[in-house]
Amino acid sequence: MYPTVSKSLPLSLLALASVSLADDNAESVSTLSFKNAFVNSGIVPEVIPALDPAVSFYATYKTEGDSNHSELLIPGSSLTVNEISTLPIEFSVENLNNATNITAQTRYLIYLLDADAPARSNPTARNLRHWLAGNFTLNGQNSSVLSTAQRLARPPNSGAPFTNFTAPKPDANSGVHRYIMALYTQPARFNTAGFESVGMEREVANWNLSRWRTQLGLGPAIGATYFVIDTGANGGNGTSAPQGLNNQGGNGGNNNNAGGQGGDTDTNAAAGIKASSVYVLGLTALAAVFGGLIMV
Repeated sequence: MYPTVSKSLPLSLLALASVSLADDNAESVSTLSFKNAFVNSGIVPEVIPALDPAVSFYATYKTEGDSNHSELLIPGSSLTVNEISTLPIEFSVENLNNATNITAQTRYLIYLLDADAPARSNPTARNLRHWLAGNFTLNGQNSSVLSTAQRLARPPNSGAPFTNFTAPKPDANSGVHRYIMALYTQPARFNTAGFESVGMEREVANWNLSRWRTQLGLGPAIGATYFVIDTGANGGNGTSAPQGLNNQGGNGGNNNNAGGQGGDTDTNAAAGIKASSVYVLGLTALAAVFGGLIMV
């Protein structure tokens, strides 16, 4: 059994917050904020040596208990096992013009991994790969929750992912797990050839990202995001929410570097931003009601 993350909000506030939690409330996150979140969560340099994203990379998922409501995943969002039981319903990107060597024909690849498998305090299977797929392209549509972001999708004839999606189900009491999703430009030779053509192995545990990038001839990740699942006790050190998500500083450059293996130091775990943001929205809605202002 895998416990879910409690939002710990009074029912009255949850009811009021739901008034203003519409899909169109999603806001852009600057590339600098993505970079800061990865540092403050300890992912950099514990898991990957560096990240300097050129683009803002997003995923969209269905919220638990309301299949009609979609929410934008921002770095550090706290999700439940149920909310990530399937792949995000869409991926999207902003600021793509900041990345180098991008054309209308460029294809992209995305992975999802667990940085803290099987337990945050003893990640002996670090970088457990839950999914890896290539041949993503811009499909000409905007994100369903953020109109300034462009959707990424795999065409129907893309074939099977290299690693089929396996839903995250961390063991109870194994700490806060950080799940990383990263976006890379795909070398043109893989438009018609699989990753196994250069010797990539199917083994998913202890994935060596540095060696993988070398095998495929990849540059640094052009964007990345992450979410956390809190399994309860033995949560490890640090459960403070990531800082730097205030969109200050504009967009970062494209001198990015993500990949490689980190150590096993258990520091600065990310906690849920989503719960705190819902709480703030609830207080705002509460104030609006008492002030005689009802927002729809």
